[in-house]
Amino acid sequence: MFKNKSTYSYILFLTAFISVGNAQQVYLEAGVENAYFKNYVNNLGGNTLDLNYAKSEDLFLESGLRANFFTDRFQGEVGASYNKYIINTGFYVGNNPQSIPLRYNLTYIGVKTGLNFAVLNDALFKIKVHANISFDYLTKATSAYQNVVNDLITDNTYDRTLLRYHRGLSAEYFISDNLSTYIKYNIADSFIEKNQDSNIGEQYSLHTNAFSFGLLFSINGSNNRCYGSF
Repeated sequence: MFKNKSTYSYILFLTAFISVGNAQQVYLEAGVENAYFKNYVNNLGGNTLDLNYAKSEDLFLESGLRANFFTDRFQGEVGASYNKYIINTGFYVGNNPQSIPLRYNLTYIGVKTGLNFAVLNDALFKIKVHANISFDYLTKATSAYQNVVNDLITDNTYDRTLLRYHRGLSAEYFISDNLSTYIKYNIADSFIEKNQDSNIGEQYSLHTNAFSFGLLFSINGSNNRCYGSF
């Protein structure tokens, strides 16, 4: 496994650069997702977060390009996303069994690349599995508890970059030679690495679950099909 985000980022951008020239489809996607901090460990080696609070469903947007790899069963993709997460959690202090409510408000922009594989590859209907890697950059971050709001970027108490691996399932329906639509379920986790903020020793993975709807637009006549002739 690579040891730092710089290496991952180099691979991500290199793959994106190569893929853009071969693009055959443009996709536009919107959906809702929730997030929480998975496998949290504080600087003392303990987990003081309470994950029993209701999860917020938040809107995200994504757009990008897709290209076939040798066959239409395999597709590579590269895209960009806007994600906003409201994470309701709490933290325990001392031996108090009641956690103190804590809310994070996080906004990321990201770039991602990966592969789609059609398990069912019918002319009109496809079922696909996907695997992606994304590099996400934090643009806004606050935390709020007991009427106190902290700017996490200004305070340098939250890591500004994430490297995440995605996996999931989608169902795609062919509408016309130039248009298809799909629904998708995606799970993502950030790699646990040493944080670059002031909380030395703190570790966690940002886990998200997402449901989305998308449109696929063919370019360069790549989706023209022949169903038969006389």
